[in-house]
Amino acid sequence: MRVLFLAYAHERGLRADAGGHRKLWELAWALAARGHEVRVLYPRLPGHAPLRSVPCRAYPVLDARWLRPLTAYLAMSAGAWRLGRGWRPDVVYFRSGANVLPPLVARTLGAAPVLEVNADTLEFHEVEGVGALTRWVWRTLEGVNARRSAAIVALTPGLKRMLVSRYGVPEARVRVIPSGTDVAHFAPGDVADARRRLGLDPAAALVGFVGIFYRHQGVPTLLEALARLRAGGVAVAGLIVGDGVPRAEWEARARGLGLGGAVTFTGQVPYARVPACFAAMDVVAAPFTAGRGETSPFKVLDAMACERAVVASDLASVRPLAEASGALTLVPPDDPAALAAALGALLADPARRAALARRAREFVVARHAWDKIGEALAAVLAEASRDPRAG
Repeated sequence: MRVLFLAYAHERGLRADAGGHRKLWELAWALAARGHEVRVLYPRLPGHAPLRSVPCRAYPVLDARWLRPLTAYLAMSAGAWRLGRGWRPDVVYFRSGANVLPPLVARTLGAAPVLEVNADTLEFHEVEGVGALTRWVWRTLEGVNARRSAAIVALTPGLKRMLVSRYGVPEARVRVIPSGTDVAHFAPGDVADARRRLGLDPAAALVGFVGIFYRHQGVPTLLEALARLRAGGVAVAGLIVGDGVPRAEWEARARGLGLGGAVTFTGQVPYARVPACFAAMDVVAAPFTAGRGETSPFKVLDAMACERAVVASDLASVRPLAEASGALTLVPPDDPAALAAALGALLADPARRAALARRAREFVVARHAWDKIGEALAAVLAEASRDPRAG
């Protein structure tokens, strides 16, 4: 089977090895390892380079605010058409967005367009304060892509329900395949060595967060929880790894809570250094807000792979992972007192913390390693390629 992956990046300043952009490379690698032919088209932008050893080609992008998405959409689609005329893919795989050209290009090439939906973009835009007109445009274009795709890969059951109810997509066309993680890269590390390299106190209790700074990540709730713990006599520090628009606001909030010297904001960290950040933490927090919406908690998977105990918000998108693994501690979202209590209990019980961490690692290796995800994806793509006109 021949699969063409289309990768692009909307957000300026976001690392090329972050989040969903890397996921496409991991999926391509997983399919190639199973003997399938793959190609990846990726944007020619500063810092962007192949993230896995698979055949790939860059397409040109003008790195300016409004021209970046427009030129990415056009150049990516043109590049896919040029490559596909000679190579003839069976499947064109692309992620959800406002670009309606990939299904058209796929049909022109006789390939099955397969859409990946990793988040409810309408809920995300609402939380982030995006205007009503932009939300309407995204809903309209995302609906076009959903209805024109031969198959849709939804990362959670909730996303499948959303696609069926909002866009009228037949249930049989939507398959749930969760996100994965690189269990060789995200692996247990030496705590003392990690803290030494990061310049952190080797003896302090440390709670951390890793992720892109969006408001739905709930970092202010974590900061308030840390302040409560310290006010109660717990000598805990915080490590906040990532960057984004709210960073200055969150740093000011930390200072306002008296956490200026106790919480470290690292900024964006290269992918190669993220496992060390997880290793330095006694407990990882994923304090998502109630308005986070439906999306895959892939950073939780990374933390679990690093054999860390995780406290996360009790949301519909997180609960199935907690129930299946038995390794997560869930708390109500937007509740600093509940989060502080859960963090404090784990910090005070090293044996329970270690047991949860081991269980987390074992579960992710067995169920969410990229080779396991690739196996499930290959079956869905093979079925879609047999009837590329579906949709």
